Amino acid sequence: MAKIFNISASNNFVEVLAAVLLKDYAGKELELANVLILLPNRRACRSLAEAFVRLKGMSPTLLPQMKAIGDVKEDELLLSGTEIADEFLKLPPVIEPQERMMLFMRLIMSRYKDFGLEKISLAQTCYLAQELGSLIDAAALQNLDWSNLDKLAPEEYAAHWQETLKFLAIVTKYWPEILSERGVIDAAARRNILIEKQAEIWQKKQPDTRIIIAGTTAVSPAMKYMVKVVLGLPNGEVYLAGLDKYLDDEAWLAVDETHPQFELKQLLEYLDIERCDIANLIEPANAEREKFISEVMRPAVCSHEWRHLSGKIGQKALDGISLLECADSRTEALSIAAVMRRALETPEKTIALVTPDRNLARRTAAELQRWGIDADDSAGVPLPQTPWGIFMRLVAAAMAPDAGKETILALVKNPFFAVGQNKCKIKNLAMRLDKNVWRGGQEDEEVSALLQNMAQRAEEFIKWLKLKNAPLKEMLLSHIRLAESFAETESLGGDKALWQNEDGEAGAAFMADWIEKADILEEIEPAEYLSLFEAMMGSVMVRSRQNSHPRIRILGPMEARLNHFDEIILGGFNEGVWPVLPESDPWLSRPMKREFGFEQPEKQIGVLGLDFANLLGAKRVYLSRAGMTGGTPTIKSRWLMRMETVLAALGFDKARLFEREAAFCASFADKPEQFIKINAPQPKPPLNARPRRLSASAFEKLLRDPYGVFAEYILKLKPLDDLEAEADVSDFGTVVHKVLEEFGKKYPAEYPDNAKQILLEMGNQAFEESGFAKDKQAFWRPKFEKMAEWIVANEREYRQEIKRIHNEVWGSFFIDDLPGGRFEIYAKADRVDETKDGKINIVDYKTGRARTATEVKKGYAPQLPIEGLIAEAGGFDGINPAEACRLMYWKLGDKVVEINDETAAVLQDTREHIVETLNAFDFETTGYLSRPNPKNVPEYSDYEHLARVKEWSVKEEGEDE
Repeated sequence: MAKIFNISASNNFVEVLAAVLLKDYAGKELELANVLILLPNRRACRSLAEAFVRLKGMSPTLLPQMKAIGDVKEDELLLSGTEIADEFLKLPPVIEPQERMMLFMRLIMSRYKDFGLEKISLAQTCYLAQELGSLIDAAALQNLDWSNLDKLAPEEYAAHWQETLKFLAIVTKYWPEILSERGVIDAAARRNILIEKQAEIWQKKQPDTRIIIAGTTAVSPAMKYMVKVVLGLPNGEVYLAGLDKYLDDEAWLAVDETHPQFELKQLLEYLDIERCDIANLIEPANAEREKFISEVMRPAVCSHEWRHLSGKIGQKALDGISLLECADSRTEALSIAAVMRRALETPEKTIALVTPDRNLARRTAAELQRWGIDADDSAGVPLPQTPWGIFMRLVAAAMAPDAGKETILALVKNPFFAVGQNKCKIKNLAMRLDKNVWRGGQEDEEVSALLQNMAQRAEEFIKWLKLKNAPLKEMLLSHIRLAESFAETESLGGDKALWQNEDGEAGAAFMADWIEKADILEEIEPAEYLSLFEAMMGSVMVRSRQNSHPRIRILGPMEARLNHFDEIILGGFNEGVWPVLPESDPWLSRPMKREFGFEQPEKQIGVLGLDFANLLGAKRVYLSRAGMTGGTPTIKSRWLMRMETVLAALGFDKARLFEREAAFCASFADKPEQFIKINAPQPKPPLNARPRRLSASAFEKLLRDPYGVFAEYILKLKPLDDLEAEADVSDFGTVVHKVLEEFGKKYPAEYPDNAKQILLEMGNQAFEESGFAKDKQAFWRPKFEKMAEWIVANEREYRQEIKRIHNEVWGSFFIDDLPGGRFEIYAKADRVDETKDGKINIVDYKTGRARTATEVKKGYAPQLPIEGLIAEAGGFDGINPAEACRLMYWKLGDKVVEINDETAAVLQDTREHIVETLNAFDFETTGYLSRPNPKNVPEYSDYEHLARVKEWSVKEEGEDE
C-alpha cells in the first residue's frame, strides 16, 4: 500500500513527517502551503509546526494547512470547499454546554422519583447531567441509535437499572424534539455530520490537493470513513503512529480492547488492509526497543511465548530507559524535578513530565519552584481551587444561616475581602476578631462595625437565602453583587479587583454563561445554592498564561500524543494511574452497554496503553513510581510488572535501569549543611518570677514537665480556644461531674432509695441544657445510664459508713521554711467524705482513665495525696481537720482504684517529695526542663510545640509515637 505508511514508535513522528514534506517540496516551497494535514488535536498541530521550524533553522518557510480533527472548535469545522460551506450553513448551531447541562438537570429533577429516590440534590443532579451528556456524546460518536434501548430487556436487570432504562428511553425520545424546538444540535453529532459531508464531497470531487491524515486511530465511524475516502483520493495519504510490526500473527489475532493496538487493528480491518502491507516510512530509530515494547504489551493469552524470548532482543532495547523507584509521592515529585532541572543544564534540550496524576503534576511544578523554574501544568487548575473560586465559595458559605465562625473568619481573612476599606486595616481587624473577640470574649467597636458593615452589604443575598424557593438567575446576580461589594477597596472598585487574572476572567465567563441560561432551571431551594454552585464550577479548568519555562512541559497522556521531547518522564507509574481504571456509569451497567453497542470501559486501558507504548519508544525515557501515596501502599502498574517479567525472560538485570543520581540528589535537596544537636529547653528565670502558688494538677505538671509550668505560670501563655470546638469526652466528664455535684449537695447525708431515678432525671436535664449534638447525646446518654447504675450499686454499701459528703470543695495547705519563702498548694476535690468514725475519705471521679496505685505511690500522680494533706491540715472550707483514711479513684461505670493500706506513708512521702521539689526550684540554677523523665511525660501538653519536643527528643524502640 503506497499511500498508507507507519511511523514507528522509536521515531519522532512530527519530525519524520515534517522532514518528508520538506524533502518532497524542496525547491517548490510555495506548493507546501496547499497541503492539508489532519491531526488528532491542536497540540499535535503546534508540535508539527515547531518541527518544521526546527528543521528549517533560521530559514523562513511556508507551513502546510494543519487542522485538528479530533478536538475541533466550531469555527474550525469548515475544512475546505464551497460545498462544505453550504452544508455548514444548513446545519443548526451547536447547543451551548451550559444550556444542555441545565436542560438535562431539569429533566432529571422532574423524574427523580422514577429512580425510587425520595429526594435528589441539585449538586447530584448536576453530576448526573454531566454523565448523561457524556453518554449521549459517546452514542453520537459511535453512531448508535437510541431506539435500540427497546431491545434491552428491563426484566433482566436489577430494579434500579430498570428504572434508569425507562428514564433514558424518555430522555432520548424527547431530546431530539427539545433540540429541534430550540434550533440547535449536539456538538458531537454536528462534528460527525460535517466530517461525513466533507468526506462525501471529497469522494465525489476527487480534489488534486494533497491531503494527509496523520497520527489518528480513527476511533469514530465518521473518522474511519474519512480515512477510507482520503486513501481513495489521487493525492490522499495516511500516516499511522506506532503500528506494531513485530507482534506475531497469532498474538495479533488475540488483540482485544485492552491492548494498545486495538483501535489500529479495527481501522485496518475497516480499510481491509493487512498489517504486513503497511510499510514503515523510515527505518526505526531503535528496532530493539520496539520489539521490547511489543513483548511488554503482548496479549495475555499469548504470554507463554515469553519463555522463548532469551536472545531475541538486544541490549540496545534498554538504552535510554531508566526507573525512578521512590518511597513516597513527595520524593517522587522531587526526584522528577531533579531530573528536569538536570536536563535544563544542556542547551536547547527539552523535557516533559507525562502523567494522568494531577496531584503529582502539581507537586512537581511546586518542587521546580525551588530553583525558580516555572512549569505550567497544561491541565490547569479547577476553578473552585483558584483564588477567585475560593472567594466566591466563601462569600456564599459565610452568608448561609448555619455558617460557623470559622467560615466567616476565613472570608474576612481572604485576600479579596476589603468592604471598601484599606486591606491592611482589614487584616488587622481580622486578627482582632479572631483572637480578641471570638476567642477572648472582648468588646471591640471597630470589629463590631466591620461585622455590621458585612451584614448590611449582604442583606439582599440573605433575603434570597431565607426564601423557600428563589430564582437561580437572581441568586447568581445577587451573589456577584455581594462578592464585588466585599472585594471593593479604597482605591480600586470590587468589580475590577475580582475579575482580574486568568481565574477572574474564567470566573466572569462562567458566571455570564450560567446567568444567561439560568431561567431554564427557574427556581431552586436556596439551601442547595452553594453545593450547586460548586458542582457547576467543578468542570471549569483555568489554564495559566504565565511565562513558563520554554523547555519544560507537564502534560497528560492525551496531550502528549505526537509531541516531541528530548527526554520524557512517565510519572506515577502505579496501578490506577497507568492505566486509569474504568469507572462505573450511573446510567448504564456494563452488560447494558455491551448489549446496546457501546465500547466497553476497558477500551480506555488500551487507549492509554498506546500512549504509553509510543512514549516508551522515545530516545530517553524515565518511569517513576512511589511506593506510598497519601500514607497508603501502592501497587506498581501492570505494565511495569510486565516489563519486569520480560526483562527476566531476556536475562537482563533490572537493577541497571535504576536512576540513582536523581534519587541521590532528591535525598540531599532538603538536607541541612550541618547537624546541630538541640537540647531540651530548661529556662532559668529569676526567683522573683517563679510562682509561689500552684494547684495540685500544676504540681504534677512540675514533676512531669516543668517547662509547661514555666510557659503557663511564668510566661503567662494560654492556648487559644477553638472557635467552634466540638464536644469531646472532657465535656462529657464535665456534665457527669455537674450531675454528681448537684446530687451530692442535695443528699449529703441520707442516701435516697430512688437514687438511680434521681440521677437519671438530673442527667437528662443536664444533657438537655448542654447543647450537645444529637449524635453525641445518642452515644453518651446510654453511657451515663450505665455509670448511674454502677454509682448507685457502689454507693449503697459505701454510704453506710459515711456521715456527710462534700462536693467540689476548694482547699489548700502551706509549705514553710523554703529558700524562697512560703509556698501554697491548693486543690479542688471532687468529693471529701466525713466518716462516722471521725476520719476523712477523698474521692476523685474519673470518666476516663484512672491513675494507678503505683503512679500515686511513686509520686507521679500527687492529686489525691495532696488533697489528703489539705484535709489533715484543715484546709478544706467547712471541714474540720481529721486523719485521711482512704484515697480513691472512682472510675465511673467500671471499678474503684483505692490507696488505703499505706495512706499515712503515701501522704508523708508526698509531703517530703513536695518539699524536696520546691526546694530545688527555689534555686535559680534549677531550670524548668522539658520532659525530664521520658517515661513519665504528660498525656497531653499545650506547650509541646513551644518546647520543640520533636526536634530534640529520641523515640525509644517499641515506644508509641
